Amino acid sequence: MRSLALTAAAAIAAGSLLSACSGSSPDPGPSPSGSAVGGMATCDEPTITAAVEADVNATYPGATFVSLDDFTCADGWVSATAQVETSGTTVPTEFFLRAEGQFWIPTSIEEICGTPLAESDVPEEIYVAACGVQE
Repeated sequence: MRSLALTAAAAIAAGSLLSACSGSSPDPGPSPSGSAVGGMATCDEPTITAAVEADVNATYPGATFVSLDDFTCADGWVSATAQVETSGTTVPTEFFLRAEGQFWIPTSIEEICGTPLAESDVPEEIYVAACGVQE
C-alpha cells in the first residue's frame, strides 16, 4: 500500500513539473494556463517542492519529505534545503537539481564537484553551495 502511495505521489509530482515558461517569444513569461509551452523548467516554490519530494520518494526508501525550507535558482540549476524525516528524526537536507528541458533532474554533489569550478558549467553560487569552495 505504501509503494502505491509513493508511486501516486511521484506521478503527481512529475505531472506538476510540466509547468514551464515559453522560450520562443522575445519576452518569455509564464504561460497563463500553466501548461508546458516551451523548453524551460519553472523555478518556483511549488515546482521545486514537487521535484525535491519526488527525489526523496525515489532515492531514500523509508524517508518522508516534510517541507521545503528554501531554494536558490541560478542559470538552470537549483540548490534547495528541505526537511526530511527518517526513523523518527527530521533533518535539513541539501538537494541540487539541474534543468533538462521542462524538468528538474536531481544531481549529486559528486557530479557537481567532479569538475573544477573554472571548468564547470555549474553557476558559481550553486557550485559553492555544493562543494564549499571558491576559486
